[in-house]
Amino acid sequence: MKGHLSYEAQLARMVGRGLSTASRPEAIAALKRIGYYRLSAYTYPFRKPPTDSDRNAGRTRADEFRDGADFDDALRLHEFDRKLRAVLLPALQEIEVGFATKVGYLLRKRAGDGHLRVDCLDSAACSRVNVDGESAHEAWVRRYEKLRQDAKDEEYVKHHILHYGGEIPIWAATGFMDFGCLIRLYSLMDKRDRKKIADELGLGGNGSDTLLRWLRALNILRNHCAHSNRIWNRSTVDVPPKYSIQVAPADLHHLNELDNDQRQKIYLLIALTAYLERALNPSSTWAWSALRTQAKKLGNVGGMTLENTMGFPEDWHELALWNKA
Repeated sequence: MKGHLSYEAQLARMVGRGLSTASRPEAIAALKRIGYYRLSAYTYPFRKPPTDSDRNAGRTRADEFRDGADFDDALRLHEFDRKLRAVLLPALQEIEVGFATKVGYLLRKRAGDGHLRVDCLDSAACSRVNVDGESAHEAWVRRYEKLRQDAKDEEYVKHHILHYGGEIPIWAATGFMDFGCLIRLYSLMDKRDRKKIADELGLGGNGSDTLLRWLRALNILRNHCAHSNRIWNRSTVDVPPKYSIQVAPADLHHLNELDNDQRQKIYLLIALTAYLERALNPSSTWAWSALRTQAKKLGNVGGMTLENTMGFPEDWHELALWNKA
């Protein structure tokens, strides 16, 4: 384990490696507020390219900073990232709630406990066996029961336990399911119900499969935002694949034109967030007000721009997705 470093020693290490700072007290205050490790994610891009010895040691950057690297630029990136998460999270939460409502509504039409009954779901999807020998539905129910237990002190849960023998109907159960649990339930739903949800969100063709991939990626983004993890210039773990133009509307066709490097970046998921949020709330102005306004604030920070660190296309602000219809 690395030894303890005081805040002064942490700053001294950065400065010794070539990171300049205009105000030592302000830099120390930032390290106390943000932390050396978290802040290093924003100083890392300012390091020099790796030497041969760095590469041999498995490092992708040198320890030393390039000429002109500034502590204040790292703070600007951190602040931009913090505000971007604050803008994204409400939209992702609106998608989560709207999606939960649609799942609950369709399963309720089949049965109040449709989420627990394989005959109300897709039997083939439910019966797939995982490496532990559990069926997909058994594994889902195990997760569901854990969430239900965690919510046992919620008033609506106690109400159903007291008056209905502990069974929580689907329209109430969606209240304690997390986004991942909802997405997994969607993957187990009857194909006709999944298609209906996809259709309602404006997706054609095999839109239900496409929507599933989108939601899985957005759940990861939502968790990063909720837990204050860096999203600026983060690479996407589960990149949604390209789709036929029959699946998604014209506002999203430009996503298929992104190169492989751009597709790994956060713009793709931000664009999907904008589309789904508006599909669920047609009166929303989020895309062209809150998101567009915050995104444009990055500007150029030490050579870092929306286009070269976040995968935004050069003309993104002119696209229909980001403009009022």
